Amino acid sequence: MTLSIILSTIQTQISRYFISTALAFGIIGSLLNILLFSHKRYRNNSCCIYFITASFGMLVAMCFGLVPSIYSVDHPNPANTINAVCQLRNYFGQCGTMTYRWSLIMACLDRYASSSYSVRLRAFAKSHIAVRVSLIIASIWIIVPIHNFIYLNIVDGQCIWLPAGSAIYNSMMVVVAGGLFPISTMITCGILIRNNLKHKREIRRSKVQSMKENARDRQTLIMLVIQIIFYMILTLPCVLNVIYSAFTFYVANKTNDRIAIDSFLEFMSETLAYTYSTSSFYLYTLSSPSFREHFIKIIYSIFKRLNQYHTHLHRVAPSI
Repeated sequence: MTLSIILSTIQTQISRYFISTALAFGIIGSLLNILLFSHKRYRNNSCCIYFITASFGMLVAMCFGLVPSIYSVDHPNPANTINAVCQLRNYFGQCGTMTYRWSLIMACLDRYASSSYSVRLRAFAKSHIAVRVSLIIASIWIIVPIHNFIYLNIVDGQCIWLPAGSAIYNSMMVVVAGGLFPISTMITCGILIRNNLKHKREIRRSKVQSMKENARDRQTLIMLVIQIIFYMILTLPCVLNVIYSAFTFYVANKTNDRIAIDSFLEFMSETLAYTYSTSSFYLYTLSSPSFREHFIKIIYSIFKRLNQYHTHLHRVAPSI
């Protein structure tokens, strides 16, 4: 059995079982994120507004990015046979991915502003400003990936960029706007937030603070830090692979084994990046006791209302 067949078999099994399961849990998780963060307990927190926007972006990214992979397990991959699917998959994939990445960037900046001593900076950490910034982020990343409809087409059964310059441009955009800039901003904000909180703890020793408000802000910060850590772990391989692919895609005389390895590495790096999108809700749940508690309360409330509605129907139903 050749290396290409082995890697193709592994890829098929990952798509059949892991990706399909991850997509199902990811869709449910993103919808629950939107439901929970939209509750009045969270929506007045500006950072949670960015979490809502990120959840919408993740939902779009995983649906357009993973569904074709799952479909291709038992059918020809539509992204390599239908030009519209080729373009739409990459366009909406970039829209969703960049929207949630930049929403996380703004969430980091928001927490930094919230922890700052500057009144002017703290004024930035307001929910109405977060709504406006989220709309701007979404608008920008609806427009910027338009080049997918111009330079991305199916050639010889592959969805590729032509000319070569467009591939390099797209790769640099993804690497800088979706990789280097988000990661460097998150790390920088993390250091600045840590310093601000350190100074605040020293001041709080001599002042009485609202413990409930501080605890809630601390839980939000913990959720953000966990998101940042997993973001860097799961998306960095994809960023590195994009750089590699941009400069080696048009290399001539590749062996069959190298082509198979390159294709498998691209698949695995994309899968890891999408895994981050599908795991968001579960990271929030594991990292925040208050988020878990609120989630349980909402689920209980939903079941209670359904039971009351069912009971009411039985009471008003006419007897025959």
